[in-house]
Amino acid sequence: MDRVVRQQIARDLCHRLATRDGERLIVAGMIESATLPNEFDPLALLVISTPPRLCQSFLVQGITVTVTTITPDELTAVVRTPDVRWPQWLGWLARLQVLVGDDSRVQAWLAQARALPERDFYRRIAPHMPQLAFGCYGALRAAAARRQEREVRWLVPILLTELHTALCLINRRWSSHNHIDALVESYHFALQPRDWPPLVEALLAASDLDEIVRLAGTIMGNYWQLLVRCELTVEQHQTTATVPL
Repeated sequence: MDRVVRQQIARDLCHRLATRDGERLIVAGMIESATLPNEFDPLALLVISTPPRLCQSFLVQGITVTVTTITPDELTAVVRTPDVRWPQWLGWLARLQVLVGDDSRVQAWLAQARALPERDFYRRIAPHMPQLAFGCYGALRAAAARRQEREVRWLVPILLTELHTALCLINRRWSSHNHIDALVESYHFALQPRDWPPLVEALLAASDLDEIVRLAGTIMGNYWQLLVRCELTVEQHQTTATVPL
């Protein structure tokens, strides 16, 4: 399926979405791929509208089409009060080819995201940082202690994905790529753990269980140092009384 056909499918679907009963559609469009798509690439649509609607997926002419929907108020909340969703949603917005609606609204949301002062941004993401990497690393260590090699290998890309999200937040960046290309993009971020690119490449290539654990531990240690340097230290509570419930 060539690019013209993909765009026509996206355009037809966006126009159908815009005419649904009760729909107040602000923007609908196709999330552009950073690389030239081929006949196997899925097609992703983003819709900003009210009322809230569930995401949908279906097959059209042999390709998977996903329609992700968010309300304007929900999107504004993500932009102004960033959490772990911020890099993904802003990345989608930045790559959105608007097919229905007003592109200036998209640019306004992106401008709001860029305008948030660093101190305020860090203050807002700080409570969310424990969600990223620490739990996955703990699961990796637990699986390694049980000598579950397949489980450890399964957890490596999850760990790296969560670390990539954390680095996007720390750098106030959103990714312009997907999957492994997004990870490679982080090699050029201004703020990153020490030896980030070579350690990531070594971890991806590692097959020995003990070597995977060693490399993951080094990466996490360096990541912790980065958090300290950025004054985003994750608090370690010694008693349940201090946990901010």
